[in-house]
Amino acid sequence: MDILSFLLGLAAGVMVVYFYLSAKLQALKSDKIRLEVRLDEKIKSYENQIDLINIAKVQMSKDFKAIAGDILAKDRHNLSVKNSELLTPLQTQLKEFRDKIEIITSEQIKERAILSAQIENLKKTSIETQETTQNLTNALTYDNKQQGDWGEMILSSILSSSGLREGYEFDTQKQFENESGDVFKPDVVLHLPEEKDIIIDSKVSLKAYKDYITNQSDKRLLKAHVVSIEAHINGISIKEYENLQGVLTLDFIFVFIPIESALLIALEQKPDLFTMALKKNIVLVSPSTLMMSLKTVHHIWQTERQNQNSEEIARQAGAMYDKLFGFIQSMDDIEKYLDKASKSYKEARSKLSDGKGNLIGRAEKLKELGVQSKKEIS
Repeated sequence: MDILSFLLGLAAGVMVVYFYLSAKLQALKSDKIRLEVRLDEKIKSYENQIDLINIAKVQMSKDFKAIAGDILAKDRHNLSVKNSELLTPLQTQLKEFRDKIEIITSEQIKERAILSAQIENLKKTSIETQETTQNLTNALTYDNKQQGDWGEMILSSILSSSGLREGYEFDTQKQFENESGDVFKPDVVLHLPEEKDIIIDSKVSLKAYKDYITNQSDKRLLKAHVVSIEAHINGISIKEYENLQGVLTLDFIFVFIPIESALLIALEQKPDLFTMALKKNIVLVSPSTLMMSLKTVHHIWQTERQNQNSEEIARQAGAMYDKLFGFIQSMDDIEKYLDKASKSYKEARSKLSDGKGNLIGRAEKLKELGVQSKKEIS
């Protein structure tokens, strides 16, 4: 009886355990099915995410290439425009600079040749003038008007041979007024650089000289010739000319004696005559010394024009240097823009594939967890 009861109790316990385990197993199977469904859903979700990442990567790569291409295209266009804007004026200035140098060099060669020819002509002209004036001296009358006209004719001939231009480097018989309204008419106003003028006066009387040439034994006539020149010097006031409206800074007045021997014989008779005149800022000149003075003025003007050209060349060279400096600065700016664009592209690329937590690394970890994908991220 006891054994039977034990067996019945054991059987009942086994049945209870069986039903409990069967229920538990059924519950586990249900959980398994539910988890498998969730896992499939997760896998599909991850696969979709990987596909989206791959699509995003391809699109981002295209976008980056497009952006980089646009940046480079714009930079190339800007560089081309900058080069055109900077190099075209630079090339123009270089050509102008080169042309200026060639013109100056050519002018200097011509001027040297002209100067040599002028020196030879000066020698010839001096001899011819001396011979001509001596011959004309013998034909002079006692009429001061005729003497004055003849002196002006000689002066005009010398001016024409000097290379100077009337209306530019000198003016003849031009009328001026002083502050009081008095009228003056200098024979010649010779212009110098730096706004300076020289008056040339040719109104010296040669009557006493003609008398002396006719009767050289009478020394009183020679003295009268010297006194006539002294009187003419004393009758000239540089202050009167300085106050004329239109006459610039006046340093000297040239008193022109149209016969070489007339001046030489006066200086022999009175050696301090030249010094006396110079103290009043008056210079006694003959045809030969006047020609030399005018040639010097002509050379001074040539040098002045060359200096002005040199200043223009220096100005253009400075402008060209400034343009070149600006071009280099623009090239530096373009280099900075290109470096900035390259840096931005590398930073974007790094966020996608490099560093901790990058997008491609995360996608690869999902694949390691079992996510299925038909594509490989390269």
